[in-house]
Amino acid sequence: MASFSDQLQEIKSLISLNTKSHKSFAYSSLLHLQEQCSSDTCSIQTLAQESQSVLSQIIVDISDDDEEIAAQALKCLGFMIYHPILVASIPVEDANLIVRSLAELIVTTKMKVSVWCISIQQFSASFLATDFHCLLRAIVHALDNPIGSLSTTYEAIQAVMKLVTELSEKMINTSNIWLPPIYRRLLSVDKRERDMSERCLLKIKSAVLPPLLTISKALVVDMKQKLLPRMKETLNLGMKVQTMQAWGWFIRLLGSHAIQKRHLVNEMLKIPELTFSDHDPQVQIASLVAWEGLIDALIQSPLQACETDHTAQENGVQELGTSKRNNFEIKTNGFLKSVKLIMTPLTGIMLSKCDISVRSSCLNTWCYLLHKLDISVNDPLVVETVLAPILEAVFRTGPDSKSTWLWNLCVDLFDDFVSAKCRAVDCDLNYQVSDISARTSIHGLPMPGKCSWKHYPIKWLSWDLSQLDFHIKMVCTLINQGSKFAVLPENRILACEAALRIFRSVLKGVQIEMKSPSIDYNQILLCLNTILRFMKKISEDVGLTDTGIMELHYTYLQALEAVIKELEPSILGSPLYKVAYDIKYIDRVPSVYDINLAEVLGIRSIGHMDMVSPVVYLTTLYVYTAVHSTFDAPKMEFVLLGVQKYFEFLMSSYPPENLNAIIVLLYEHMGFSSLNIWVAIAQGLENYLKDVKDLSPLKTELNSTGYFAVCHLLSYPFSLCFCLPKESNFTKIIGSSQRKLELEHVTEVWKSLYGCVNSASQFASSTTNIFSEDLCSMLARCLDENNSKLDRDTELDPSNKKRYLGLLSLCGDIMIYILEQSLTLKVNSKGTKNTDDHCSMSSSGINSSLGLIVRFMRMPTLMETDAAISLAVTSRFLSCRVFTALVKFVCRLHLKQNILSYIEIISSSLLQWLSHVEKRDESTIHQLELLWNETLDCLRMSQPPIIFNSSFLKLQAPLLEKTLDHPNPSISDSTIAFWNSTYGEQMQLDYPQSLCHVLDKLSRSGRINLYKRTFSFLQKCNSREVVAPQRYEVTATKNRSSKRVELVEATVNDSGDKDKPSPSLKRKRQELTENQKEVRRAQQGRERDSNGHGPGVRTYTGVDFSQGNEESQDSQEFQNTESILEKLRRNY
Repeated sequence: MASFSDQLQEIKSLISLNTKSHKSFAYSSLLHLQEQCSSDTCSIQTLAQESQSVLSQIIVDISDDDEEIAAQALKCLGFMIYHPILVASIPVEDANLIVRSLAELIVTTKMKVSVWCISIQQFSASFLATDFHCLLRAIVHALDNPIGSLSTTYEAIQAVMKLVTELSEKMINTSNIWLPPIYRRLLSVDKRERDMSERCLLKIKSAVLPPLLTISKALVVDMKQKLLPRMKETLNLGMKVQTMQAWGWFIRLLGSHAIQKRHLVNEMLKIPELTFSDHDPQVQIASLVAWEGLIDALIQSPLQACETDHTAQENGVQELGTSKRNNFEIKTNGFLKSVKLIMTPLTGIMLSKCDISVRSSCLNTWCYLLHKLDISVNDPLVVETVLAPILEAVFRTGPDSKSTWLWNLCVDLFDDFVSAKCRAVDCDLNYQVSDISARTSIHGLPMPGKCSWKHYPIKWLSWDLSQLDFHIKMVCTLINQGSKFAVLPENRILACEAALRIFRSVLKGVQIEMKSPSIDYNQILLCLNTILRFMKKISEDVGLTDTGIMELHYTYLQALEAVIKELEPSILGSPLYKVAYDIKYIDRVPSVYDINLAEVLGIRSIGHMDMVSPVVYLTTLYVYTAVHSTFDAPKMEFVLLGVQKYFEFLMSSYPPENLNAIIVLLYEHMGFSSLNIWVAIAQGLENYLKDVKDLSPLKTELNSTGYFAVCHLLSYPFSLCFCLPKESNFTKIIGSSQRKLELEHVTEVWKSLYGCVNSASQFASSTTNIFSEDLCSMLARCLDENNSKLDRDTELDPSNKKRYLGLLSLCGDIMIYILEQSLTLKVNSKGTKNTDDHCSMSSSGINSSLGLIVRFMRMPTLMETDAAISLAVTSRFLSCRVFTALVKFVCRLHLKQNILSYIEIISSSLLQWLSHVEKRDESTIHQLELLWNETLDCLRMSQPPIIFNSSFLKLQAPLLEKTLDHPNPSISDSTIAFWNSTYGEQMQLDYPQSLCHVLDKLSRSGRINLYKRTFSFLQKCNSREVVAPQRYEVTATKNRSSKRVELVEATVNDSGDKDKPSPSLKRKRQELTENQKEVRRAQQGRERDSNGHGPGVRTYTGVDFSQGNEESQDSQEFQNTESILEKLRRNY
């Protein structure tokens, strides 16, 4: 077999023979040899060297008259100018000769291979540039394709794409020459020609767009003469998709020149006007894709417009930094009219019920418009024209199973726009654009049909407060979508989450804007009113009390929390920014019980149109929503936790006076469900007090709103239980185990908060616990006011007693806890505990605690024993527990002052309890017996001792009358023992009339001693010991209508001796002077004149009623025997 070199030599010989047969065989062999060595580097190098000698002959043969020889020579030449090694070995002169020869051949012959050679050649741009015009003429001739060969057209188009790549500038400048033959084929009947032309335009798009004025003018001529009529014909032929594809390229190639040819453009717009309304989705999609061509033609970026607008440059406009600076130019250039024209079909499609593929394509075209608008997209007028219609259409339509991703795209895009305000902080424009471009590009999701997603970066810039209304409007649209009943739950959640996400971004931007030094007072106030109006409108539109849409209520609560947390307290809580309290739908007509309760507790509500701080306005909406919303158990836990955290944040960031707004709303809108909200608020306050150690809410100044608000908060469960309406479902659910657990939880929370506040109050005030006393007084007033209500309710309808089971349980537990807390050791100012029990109990604290217990025990349901079985069981159980707590309380009483306070307060109620003891259960009777015994014991063990004289007997007479002859032996026996050890030891007593029958009965039976048995008269006279007389003290109690009488033993000389008096002191009758005897006789005469009483017992008309310190009476001599006997006869 001959070597590769030998074969080349043989081929060269055959070509040089110039005979047809030899040349044909030689070119055929050369082509075969070229194909064999194409992958062999050594062989191709040899071929490159040997080809130089035959290249000139090949150039001659391509123009041979014999088409077979010319075609074979062209194929061999094509391989040589395509292969990079071979083409590199061709000399410059030969290369130029080849280009000219090929160009000439294309024009003068029908050789299609010559066009192929041009399309595949790999000559450098310098070789092609030399003969560019000659080459261009040949290509245009081939594009015109006079012979109608499809392959010629194909190769010519390939040659165009090749030349645009290598000679870009020259091809662009001459595009008006070679481009018309290409775009005309877009309307060809032959699909292959249309496809070839479109592929070419797509390939060279970046080079020809935006088009030069020359190509636009050429197209205008073609459009008027051929293309516009042709498009109407193709539409009639049913080629709607193909027509719109061509229309899109035509409008692009018109470019900015289209603005000057409005009549032509209007004629062209009649084409898509027909296709947009077509029912075929493919036709609509093709129309939308073509519509992007109109965007390219009519929309120029601000920087491009600035470069081409020489008039603007002459006026000194260098760049468009912000959309506001462009506003005038946009209007004057008819920019908005063009934008509105583009938006018309897009808005119509998004509002219609088109196929999801059409809506997807429409959204893609819209995003392309946003991209082309560049930074002009941030102009408020552009936002209103371009952004708002599509977002509203998508948000109002709502997501469904097919369009969820479209919804998410619009939400993400709008959130990027809003978030640009936050990203703009400390960032320059370039950083913003690159970052936003990465996030706002449309990618990752395939669009139905043959179209695919494109990457369209949108240049969002920082917005100002002038666009706040637009942002709020979009958020409102999202929330309204979530409020529709027909919306599926998962879609409602999607809408609510999107609204909350965007609203948070808006608030962050507002906060950044408010920090700007350029913003003034009026702008801040306007911004606050805008946000508050929005919150109010949402709550009104969705009908918070009626819709029952759980997700919407939860989202609304989170939105209110976001406002409080995102906007600084220095703005929301500032006394400078006051807003009108215009939440009229929260107001309601209060009942008579509500009015009385407000008067009793001193709660001042917020009136309609009162000026309040923004935080009070928002807090009112928050509490109202939480109280009137209904959630399932899992969601309710999140809501209550949110309320608790909200309140903690409120207390830590705002003055405690804001607590009053919450309390007011709770009292104005009472319902059993509000107890859950009360629990969350109470836990929030407790956590705040424990964590922050801030006692400011507990300050007891006269005008301390926070202090009284805490008292009102603790009073709320009582008020709620009293004020529940009869028609409520409280009666039905009160007996349920779940409701019982809730009441128990309320009780535990109340105890915990009270203990925390009470301890803090004691620490803040080491001398007295004003907080506990004020709270007890407030609760007592509440019970006083509502006990009468219970009386009326139970009298009108005895079945109403069942309604108060929960009230009894709640009140009883809390009353007992308050009583127990009053016995706890008090911490002094040094932080140590007092170990002396009686030192920790002040008279006012005892009075307030006991007064509350007494009022509680006077409740009709506790005093009556013929109630329903469930009510009776509850009443008995609570009564037993109350008596047990009172027993422990009485055991701790040691001081005389405290004991007398206890007797004064408890006597009336104790008498009622003892009067019906036989109807009570055994445990209650036992505790009542213990209470009575402890009461008697504390009277005997008082420090200093109590003097059991006639005055004190008069105070105890009602109780003694009931207990001395009580049917219960335990009570009567202990009372008789008490009498014998106290009153029975007295020498002289003035017995109340009410006790006479009892004393007479018991004394005749020998069970009690009426007075102490004394020595005979002669023994007294001979005795050298004289018993010291008694002295008396009357002190004023808190009740101005009564005074307390106290009897104190003293010696006749106690004025001079401060030591403890001794009973062994002696005094002789003859030691009295005459003057002393006269004084004594005058006193005895005066005392006998007072209601007929004899000496020895002071009556109210004879004792000293001075208040304060003890004042002793003058001692008296023992009476003679006649006086004593006379006294005894009169009394017995």
